[in-house]
Amino acid sequence: MNEAKMFGENPTRPEIEKEKLEHIPTAEEVVALLEKLAGEAKFGERRKLEDEQGLYLWEIEIAQEDGGTTEYSYIRKGNYKERGLAGGSASETAIHVTYFDNEGMPISGHSMLKLINDKWIETP
Repeated sequence: MNEAKMFGENPTRPEIEKEKLEHIPTAEEVVALLEKLAGEAKFGERRKLEDEQGLYLWEIEIAQEDGGTTEYSYIRKGNYKERGLAGGSASETAIHVTYFDNEGMPISGHSMLKLINDKWIETP
């Protein structure tokens, strides 16, 4: 007896939906977001890291008049421990801002945007 007959194959059984793959932003999408956040300010690239799926980390910085800097950082959801990335992993694709004083010490920061259901959502 074949398995289909033994287990009662049911042709009317609905197919199970395949898991939807999460959108991975392109470098062009990320730079457009970073340029929007930076506004008219000129920025320099601190770090840009890519893997076989594309961009996973991009940090830019903007010099401030008081000698401090503002850093915007994009990170793609994933585990980066094997790549030696400090922090090791990100549970969400997001853009964060960090403010540094004139000695390079971080003084504050927060999440700016998160990619949720393929849409960038501002985070308070």
